[in-house]
Amino acid sequence: MDFVVTQTYLGDILHCISQALLAPDIVLLIAFIAYAVFCIGSIVMEAIAERRNFRVEMPRFLAALSAAEQDAIPRVVKESGLLNRQKVALLTVFDYRLLPGDACVALTRRLVSAEEIRYAKIAGRNDTAVKVAPMLGLMGTLIPLGPGIAALGTGDLAGLSSSIVIAFDTTVAGLATAVVCLVIGKIRRNWYEDYMTALDSAMATLFQKIADMREAGRITQTEPDTQARDYAAQVRGMRAAKRAEDVVRQTAPEAVAVASAVPEVAPGESVASAPAASADPREG
Repeated sequence: MDFVVTQTYLGDILHCISQALLAPDIVLLIAFIAYAVFCIGSIVMEAIAERRNFRVEMPRFLAALSAAEQDAIPRVVKESGLLNRQKVALLTVFDYRLLPGDACVALTRRLVSAEEIRYAKIAGRNDTAVKVAPMLGLMGTLIPLGPGIAALGTGDLAGLSSSIVIAFDTTVAGLATAVVCLVIGKIRRNWYEDYMTALDSAMATLFQKIADMREAGRITQTEPDTQARDYAAQVRGMRAAKRAEDVVRQTAPEAVAVASAVPEVAPGESVASAPAASADPREG
């Protein structure tokens, strides 16, 4: 008898805990749905602002980089179709070409690793949503079924239908979120693998070029160059100019409207003495 009472008591505790988890589960599902919508917008923006600018013919670029003179290497890198971050990484290695071989290798690995970590973080968020969203959907399916089955036993069809609706809605929400994030994650992984392959090839070619210059004694710098820093500042300036141009374009109609509302002033006439625009079209 005591065992039955204890089992019933523990069952009531578990029931209370599971029912208390329903509201947080729904909140988290809504958050993941919002994240899936954000991922759709972010990958569209990434395709417009970044992917379409990645236009590099690697064999031609590597050949040009390998054949370029020391002073022409920055120009070859800047004129390539690589991403701006990749250009900055290559220019950084070129700026510090005076470093010994082991130090140059460590710098190259550090720059490549930084790009890999960046892409891994972005892809990791998609992977988390793909794995967690269906789990939350399954929890949202199972939690309401207990009260629904109990309602069925008492003949409460309204309670049963409400529980089933919640169970189906959470399942659909979790699976839809996982599908969206899975597709976007797959697209991004393909892009990022393409980026990293191009960066690895360019880094290997540039490192070999620096090794050849060091062996030939053509590296005479005593201080690092500033090609990477200057190019990064140039890119930031271009982005700031583009944002300013967008703001001006958005506010241009308002400026035109304000300018058209100002009355024309004849030479020698003050603004106060200029004729005011009549509100009635019949006047004048």
